[in-house]
Amino acid sequence: MKKINFVLLAMLVLSACATDKHAQLTNPQKVVDAVTAKYPGDRNTLVFIGAPSGIVAPGLANSAVESGINNAKVVAITSALALKTTTVIVAGEDEILTTTTLAQALKTGKDKINGSKAIVVGVKESQKTLLDLATASGVALEFIDSI
Repeated sequence: MKKINFVLLAMLVLSACATDKHAQLTNPQKVVDAVTAKYPGDRNTLVFIGAPSGIVAPGLANSAVESGINNAKVVAITSALALKTTTVIVAGEDEILTTTTLAQALKTGKDKINGSKAIVVGVKESQKTLLDLATASGVALEFIDSI
């Protein structure tokens, strides 16, 4: 009986690890097409934030962005906002990682990004926090539901 329970538990753990909770819900091309359809005359720059798969990896990626270890996407967002010639579209596979990355960009680039515009796709839970950070940084922020 103990062996059967162990085998069933092992199968359950392996099946949980094998499933990809972060299947790509947002298609980058569809995001660009939707924003271009809404604002046909604007020039847009897309920063797409991919998410690692697995159980532990998304949390580690989020912690790395918060601590400044993995900041390539933060730099990309800050640099695109600093240009002020295009609207920056921020989208990603994982809402928490997308929110953390954009929040870090709004905090670190506060003096460079004043007066720019960004559109955030698919973030629902943290809109108030991001809006407060954007207002403090002087960035016009708009939210669009997942496409």
